[in-house]
Order: sequence, then structure tokens, then C-alpha cells
Amino acid sequence: MHKLWGKIVFGISTASLVGLYCLSFMPSALAKGNGNGNSQNNTTTSSNNGGGNGNGNSNTSTTTSSTTTSSNSGSTQSPSSTSTASSDFSSIVFNLDCVISGTVGNNSYSGSNCTNAGVSFGTLTIKQNPFDSTKVDVVIDLAGDNVHKILDVSLNYDDSKFQNNAFEVSSSSPYDVKSSNVAENSIKAGPYSGLDLKISPKATGPSNDGFTATISLDAFDLNPEDFNFQDQLNKIFAAVHIGNYGNDPGVSGGNSIWVGASSYYKAPPPPVKVPEPGVTGALGLFAVTTLGLMKKNKQFRHQN
Repeated sequence: MHKLWGKIVFGISTASLVGLYCLSFMPSALAKGNGNGNSQNNTTTSSNNGGGNGNGNSNTSTTTSSTTTSSNSGSTQSPSSTSTASSDFSSIVFNLDCVISGTVGNNSYSGSNCTNAGVSFGTLTIKQNPFDSTKVDVVIDLAGDNVHKILDVSLNYDDSKFQNNAFEVSSSSPYDVKSSNVAENSIKAGPYSGLDLKISPKATGPSNDGFTATISLDAFDLNPEDFNFQDQLNKIFAAVHIGNYGNDPGVSGGNSIWVGASSYYKAPPPPVKVPEPGVTGALGLFAVTTLGLMKKNKQFRHQN
């Protein structure tokens, strides 16, 4: 009977120890599989000179973590940075930081440029789809607390890869996709022309902030860096048409504004978590207690 009791104690102790060990390391495993990184790792800004006609217009991008720079000229669409491998980050966050057409405060903007007005209209994030690694998600997060409406989203992509292949666009948020259009270097963002892909959400009321679209392309394994390209004029990476706008970011009203993204940063995957000191100590204490019980049980059986 005592021998059977010893086996039961040993079995329960061993199973509990293994279970506690697995639980302590589970966050690390989850962290490795999570593709949502929020920390800023690599900031890139673009500087434009020239008349905006695509000829003789230069763009220089600088990266804080690398001395590699790229210079774009003419109408050839080029990435602003190629120094970071795709495995080093999980998403690209474009800053909606310039105005194509519309009013900010008392200043009105219109034309073929995207002018920095000293304010942020939010972000446009392109990241790997968590359920299908061949797809990417496009997430719009506007300034303010769900006060604006996303009317249109225009993107650029790697012309050398995709040209005019048909993209499949679906919704990954409560707001459905109304339409999408692919026209290489011909998509307009207000008066601005030269982008590649346009996505329009369905009308959902005064706000659809947080709209997320999923993009796929048959026979292609899409990655966020496939969309890390400037337009034909080498000025912006993406554009968003914002409605329910009150002449300032985060303020609702009856106007609309076209804004663009002239800069971005790369968000790395979250760091791998290690067990907390408390968890490690609990494992050690549990192991010592288990060994003590086994020793006492052995002594009891020896005396009887």
C-alpha cells in the first residue's frame, strides 16, 4: 500500500512540475508566432526636390539603424530603403503626414504635391496576415477617437513584380469593401496621380476608423515590403481620403481631405519573453518540495 502511495505521489509531482514548466514558457512560444509588433525600430523620412514632374526629381531616404541610402530619380518606382530584411520586422507603419488637397486650420492646400502641414492625420499599417502568410493586411488608424470616415485608400506596390495583375481585396474588419481598382501608376488621390491600387470601404455612417483590408494575389506570396514603394513621382507611399472632417485632425465636420504618407517606420516583432524570476523560483521550490516528499516516503517505507 505504501509503495503504491509513493508511486502516486511521484506521478502527481512529476506531472505538475512538467505542467508548470510548460506554462512558464508558453508566452515565449506565443511571442514567436505573434506578428504584431508595436515598437519603433527603423525610422525613414523622405526629402523631395525638383518640380514634381517625375523628371530630375530626386528623393533620398535615410535610415537610423543603417548607413545604407537610396536615391530615386525619374518616373521609376523605387523603395526608399532596402537595408532591412523582411524577417527583421513584422509591419511597415506609414505616417499620414502631408496634405494633398484640403484645409488644415486656416490654410488650404491643392495641387500635385503633398505638403507637410505640421500635423499627423494618423497611420496606415501594412503587415502580414496572421492567418495566411501569403496575404497582407492594410490597417487605417486615423487621428481622434472614431470621428472621421475613411472614403478611399490608395497604395503603391512593386511594379517590377506585379504590374497590372488582379489583386483580391477583402475586409478584415466590421467595415466591408465597396470596391477596389488596380491601375499601375494611374490611380488618382484627389488632384494627385501616379499610384497603383485603390480600395474603397462601404459607407458605414459618420466613422469607419480602424478599417482593415486584406490583400492577396494569386500565385504570389505577398509581404509588407512589396508595398513599401513611392508613387511615380517619388513623393508618397500611400494616400487616404478622409471624410467627416472639420479642418483639423481629430475634429469632426462636413468636409473631406486627401492626405498622404511621405515617411514610415518598421515595427519589429515583439521580443521573446523569458520566465519571470518569480516563476523560476516557484519551479525550484516545487522541485525541492517534491524531492523532500519522495525522500520522506522512502524513509517511511524503509521503517515499515
